[in-house]
Formats: sequence, structure tokens, C-alpha cells
Amino acid sequence: MVDDYGDELPATTRQQLNERLDKGSERMAAIERDLKTVAQGLQEERQELQELKQQLAEMLEFFTAMKGAFKVLNWVGKVAKPLAAIVMFGGACVGFWTAVKAGVNR
Repeated sequence: MVDDYGDELPATTRQQLNERLDKGSERMAAIERDLKTVAQGLQEERQELQELKQQLAEMLEFFTAMKGAFKVLNWVGKVAKPLAAIVMFGGACVGFWTAVKAGVNR
């Protein structure tokens, strides 16, 4: 018997062919079991990655909110400086008015 390239093939019996096919079937079954195990592991990894993605999205949302909060606090700080000066000026005026009204007795 000769193959497509003209090389002579060893003579095989039906028993040898059946043994080869059985070994191939066993090998294929082992590959399918390994593939099933890998697929299950991959599914678990995907689930973990999905949970991590959700946690990271929540952290990003938190940091975005904090960024907005710091902007608001910065605006409040910018308004508080002149407001504090106005309040101190008002307090000084009230103090001066009280001192003038009470009069200075020596």
C-alpha cells in the first residue's frame, strides 16, 4: 500500500486499526474533558472580572463625585473670604456704633 506521496505504508491489520482508533477516541475524550475544565475555569474568571469591573465602576463614580465636591468646596472658600471680610467690617461698625452711643466716660 502506498500513500499520496508514493511512500510505502506499513501493513496494518484490523486489530491494529481498531486499537489506533480506540486510542484516538480515548485521547479525544481526554481533550474534551480538559476543554470542559478550561471552559469552566474561564467562566469563573469572567465572573470575577465582571465583579471587579463593577467595583471599579463604583470607585470611579465615587472619585468623580468627590471631584465635584472639592469643586463646590473651592467655590465656597472663594466666597467665604470676601464674606468674612464683610462680616468683620459689619462687626467693627456695630462695635464702633455701640462705643459712640454709650459714650466715653473718663
